[in-house]
Amino acid sequence: MHQRVPLVLLFVLLVGFRLLGALWPEAFPNFQLLTAVFFCTTVFLGWRALWVPAAAWLVTLPITNGMQGFGWSAEMLVAALGLGLTVGVGWFMRQQRGVLPLLGGAALCAVLSYFVLNTLSWWSLPDYPKNLAGFVQAQWTGAPHHTQPTWVFLRNPLLANVLFTALFLLGQRSLGFGLEPQRATAPVGR
Repeated sequence: MHQRVPLVLLFVLLVGFRLLGALWPEAFPNFQLLTAVFFCTTVFLGWRALWVPAAAWLVTLPITNGMQGFGWSAEMLVAALGLGLTVGVGWFMRQQRGVLPLLGGAALCAVLSYFVLNTLSWWSLPDYPKNLAGFVQAQWTGAPHHTQPTWVFLRNPLLANVLFTALFLLGQRSLGFGLEPQRATAPVGR
């Protein structure tokens, strides 16, 4: 029973942050802890625990999209690709337990997702010319009809990933879980 409390709390926090972000998208656009949770879950808990952030994302996706006036679209597959990249980086870094490498991994998740997702937007949306200037526009300023420049969607996830990963690491340490990887010990005689 007590083992499920952190998972339920994590689920509730994820849902809460997703809903708050949808209520005030102009205040903190894309400042979400979801990517950091996918990253930290993969690094520290492995594949079996990924259902918690995945369930929170899938439960809140139609709600937050509805709150912001969006429906179901292929763009959700692009978001899933970004989360998949995050899981891949987390899986690659699962043996790391140092604070700086993990914060760097969280930052890398934000940068990779941003670059890949905006490249796909440039390629698939008619808003951007299919040349170098259009590519740079997709990566930095965004289409003219967007209310915020695209770089905000790099800055905010970058800050959120590093902040929430740091908080996760601080929570790990304060609960007595070591950040150093488990070392295999040699048998002591036969």
